[in-house]
Amino acid sequence: MVVTLPAGVRVLAVADGCRAAALDFVNRVSKRADSAMLEDWLQGAYAALVIRMTPNRTIREGATSLFPPALNEQLGKTREEILREFELARDPDNGAAFGYSAQVGGLLHPCRDDEGAEGWVPVALPRMGLVDRVRSLVAADYMLRPADYEKALFTCARCGLLSFDALRAPGRTCVAHDSDPHSMSSSPPPSRRALAG
Repeated sequence: MVVTLPAGVRVLAVADGCRAAALDFVNRVSKRADSAMLEDWLQGAYAALVIRMTPNRTIREGATSLFPPALNEQLGKTREEILREFELARDPDNGAAFGYSAQVGGLLHPCRDDEGAEGWVPVALPRMGLVDRVRSLVAADYMLRPADYEKALFTCARCGLLSFDALRAPGRTCVAHDSDPHSMSSSPPPSRRALAG
């Protein structure tokens, strides 16, 4: 079964949203033990992108109660795991395995928009852990644009911000730390999102 996206929602827009939400988690949300920030992310950016599959229908997934006593530890471990996933996706062989394991693990479901473009939508499962929630976002984006992970993904050498920008990747410097004013304009193209905290 292929999920048909709502009218006007494009496969590329879903992938863009997944990338932005995953980067937001890694670059901002996971860096602070702030349950309100995590709840906002789960109910906002995350919930807007995922579906929960049931035998009879597809429904939007809301945030779940995900606040253990050691929130800081959980966020830190999740961030480390997702950073490893991003790193694996940079390698063509490991990236393919990452995408396949997300599919087999039920983290993704095929989708199609009303123009016929095909892609992937992240799936939220009951009692799904935070790592798998973020992993599903990364996988949905990766499956549509694996070359971006190989050529445009980098971590800024100065601030540690994870971002996608093929022009800045060789120098490993985000837009905020670009010291060469002639290298490009002062703002990245809209499709190259880097969310700062």
